[in-house]
Amino acid sequence: MDLVCGPASPLPETHQRYRLVAHIGSGGQAEVYRAVRVTGGVSSAPMTVKVFRVDPRRPLADELRSWDKGDAVLMDLNNRGVTGICRRSDGFYGPPPHRPGERPHGDAVPYQVYEYLHGLNLREYVAAKGQWSGPRVNALTVLRTLAGVLRELHFPQLGGATPVLHMDIKPSNVMVLQSSGEVRVIDFTGARYWRESEITQVSYTPEAGGPEAFGGARAVSPAYDVHGFGAVAYFLVTGAYPRVESAPGPYGESSAPPWSTLRRHPMLEKTTRLRDHLHAPVADRPGERPDTRELITWTEKLADLVRAYGVSDTGVDWHQPGEAQTSPRREGAAASARVTATAALSATRVENLRRDEPAPVNLQRSESSSPNGAHPNSTTPIRGRASVPPPRPPRADTGVIPVDPTRPPEPPPPSPWERVGEDPRTLKLGWEYSGVGGAFAFVCWGIWAASSGGDLVSQLIAFIVVLVVAAGVFGLSRLIGRLVLVQRMGRVRRTARGAHAAAGVFLAIAGVAYLNQTPWVVDLFTWIKGLF
Repeated sequence: MDLVCGPASPLPETHQRYRLVAHIGSGGQAEVYRAVRVTGGVSSAPMTVKVFRVDPRRPLADELRSWDKGDAVLMDLNNRGVTGICRRSDGFYGPPPHRPGERPHGDAVPYQVYEYLHGLNLREYVAAKGQWSGPRVNALTVLRTLAGVLRELHFPQLGGATPVLHMDIKPSNVMVLQSSGEVRVIDFTGARYWRESEITQVSYTPEAGGPEAFGGARAVSPAYDVHGFGAVAYFLVTGAYPRVESAPGPYGESSAPPWSTLRRHPMLEKTTRLRDHLHAPVADRPGERPDTRELITWTEKLADLVRAYGVSDTGVDWHQPGEAQTSPRREGAAASARVTATAALSATRVENLRRDEPAPVNLQRSESSSPNGAHPNSTTPIRGRASVPPPRPPRADTGVIPVDPTRPPEPPPPSPWERVGEDPRTLKLGWEYSGVGGAFAFVCWGIWAASSGGDLVSQLIAFIVVLVVAAGVFGLSRLIGRLVLVQRMGRVRRTARGAHAAAGVFLAIAGVAYLNQTPWVVDLFTWIKGLF
């Protein structure tokens, strides 16, 4: 390849500022190249140049404004010092790439220049299992890094900074560096400040995007990025995306929703606790997903479940990073084959992103390959020139426990809470309702006890009985919710607000009952009522 590009300028040499040396990828919005900057005949270290294509179906001004919004967000995030993301080096408008020495032709298009990340994205890494010469990817490191990035985006620590939505979190936008195994989040083209005026269209990938994308800008929130986080976690566990295209009715009627539906993965159907945990961040309703600040804790529990149940080997390690073991390197010709295959992948791959390239939902949905129900883990084969020997059985220290596909794995002994299907951490969510009711009941009891002049001990015991009954109301409400919401409707409960509200109402009624037994309060109420 022998092409150059650069910003529009009166100086002719600026049109040849960057020399494009290799084509890295192709998608619906841009072409991506490996490049060097040339100054005075000296070439810089490799960098990445993204050349955007203008969508002819949209006004040119709208396309350029859209690009500028994403570019401004990425530059701002770099200036904030957000770690774990790609770094922007330059951005400009310039004529299309052309041969050195030739006069450029055509209208100016947007360019972005980034640091060059030598490695594979997660989709490529899982597909290239056995051909990766770098360190074995640690799933906990990936998810912790991604959770940290989202926390910085959604809850910026810098005073006055505006929250940001990435809006296109998926496996192909998470890079693994070959030299160190570190993780970088890439492709902020669709990223926007979380303001309604900034979000004019929503990037939607059918296999990884949340259904709220079809609700417009007002429906999109940090929970949309949490859904993308869940898609990455699901992919690391199963090697498949969490959603598949909605199937039409038996007679071809379009009764299915416009968004993709959750996949029924055979492995997860045998491990319901792992399935329910993985489904939480990709729930259809944004309010049922974990908060961004809860993703680290959610990740730790996921790792415990994966290690306990065992999953098919997707090439990642689920041990704690300090305990992780890299997969044994093959010696001799086999090791040489792996290095050659990885080099071939890095040097010659032209990534076809059309299958999971995000598309604005108000235009059309991006193309997607038909789901394969018989082989949900299947991925696009990676072409290589090396012959890789058959894989060895997984070792006990790789973070993956082999599972007999014909028999469900033995689950770990459930805790008392898990026997009744409860997560004790959810019980405190909504405590303010029962707290207010309890405070009101206590004040009313105090007024009654002070006015009646009876035995304080017996009166205190009576109030304790009221609290015990309120606890019973709380437990009964949770039981009814489990029977109706969980078992009947198949929903996942994330809080205990309903049960706390029921207990709070009961305590408020008890407080009113205490006031009704206080003569001067009744007389005061009657006098006030008589005024009207």
